[in-house]
Amino acid sequence: MINYNISEIADNEMREFAMYTIANRAIPNMIDGLKPVQRFYLYSSLVNTPKDFKKVSAVSGVVSDYGYNHGETSAAGAGQLMAATWNNNICLVEGRGSFGTRQVQQAGAARYVYTRVHENFSKYIQDIELSPEHYDPEHTPPQFYIPVIPLVLANGTKGIATGFATNILPRSEKDIIKACKDFVTKGKISKRLGVSFPDFKGSTVYDASTDRFICTGKFERPSKTQVIITEIPYGYDRESYVKILDKLDDDDVIVSYEDQCSNDGFRFEIKLKIMMSNKLNTDEKVIKAFKLEKTHAENLTVIDPNFKLREYTDERELIKDFCEFRLGVLQTRIDKSIERYEEEVRWLGVKAEFIQAVLEDKIIFKGQNKSQVSKQILSSTSALNDDCDRLLRMNLLTLTMEQIKELMGKMKEASTLLKYWNNTSPNEQFINDLGSIKM
Repeated sequence: MINYNISEIADNEMREFAMYTIANRAIPNMIDGLKPVQRFYLYSSLVNTPKDFKKVSAVSGVVSDYGYNHGETSAAGAGQLMAATWNNNICLVEGRGSFGTRQVQQAGAARYVYTRVHENFSKYIQDIELSPEHYDPEHTPPQFYIPVIPLVLANGTKGIATGFATNILPRSEKDIIKACKDFVTKGKISKRLGVSFPDFKGSTVYDASTDRFICTGKFERPSKTQVIITEIPYGYDRESYVKILDKLDDDDVIVSYEDQCSNDGFRFEIKLKIMMSNKLNTDEKVIKAFKLEKTHAENLTVIDPNFKLREYTDERELIKDFCEFRLGVLQTRIDKSIERYEEEVRWLGVKAEFIQAVLEDKIIFKGQNKSQVSKQILSSTSALNDDCDRLLRMNLLTLTMEQIKELMGKMKEASTLLKYWNNTSPNEQFINDLGSIKM
């Protein structure tokens, strides 16, 4: 028998399993706001449904081909929630069919509903070529995508892992963009961001004394004995709120109620007893009696770009870290663009020199082998050794003065772009990206 020290097991096997569930299952990445299963579904959508709708069951049915090992069912469920407008302020996947509502949140079966990549993907996700590869070679999607704003705050998310949990509440796109601009231009974000639940018409305010957000529904009081509820707190659906009204009915707090909920939203028409109507003589008492107020605590736990667990107590700190990471990405964008246009200007110039040399008989093909022609090219132009094969593959019909003129025009355009990239900055690029988002 082999004896194991429990502390060794905790420090090794248990710790390794805990970190696996945290980073690979339940906790979102702070950059793209996605959990791995969501990223796999999105990747499958980019490959299989970039324009046309396909069944969710089909999109999720191939995620194992891309390295996902936790079943098609969980991937289908993730895809359905990603396409649900009641669940997201910014959907990266567009749905066709029944994906639920705030009243009835259950989506249709995966074999009956369809999704494709939403136009929001190209609107919010940029620099795809700079997305880092995953450390696992069998994991085809990148470690994370790189959005313009921290989508983890735009949509919010929940997750429970081993020893850790996350519950991030959604913020408005407008507030997030403003916060990013403030940090990039002023170096600080002065105000905290309010919570903005999708498809919610009530109010949500932050209570500093409890460090919670208070979500309040809406009602009308057309008469002393009548209350019409037109919005219920986020977190309830129609069924759960009907149970509250049923209990009030059973307890003789109300005479009756009518459920008038529709596609336009919630609507419950309630009749009060005279005695109760006298007691409910203020808005605060109505809100309390009908549970139109619900508190939401927030737990800002995410995975950072280095695959490390991070916990925040203030969403502004997360935004700052996101912006600093993105500024680094934008510097890479600038560096690669400079490299690209320097090479384009050089190559266009070499092609023009080559054609000019051929037309002036400085480069002669007749009676010459490849090596001899290459020597002529190198001595008559600024071409490099690796350019010779490319130049010799040019169509003879392009060796004209008209082609030289066209190349010089392209060279001028490339030089203008090169000058732009040499004179821009990551901060300027960030502001441009934020400004390109049309709300």
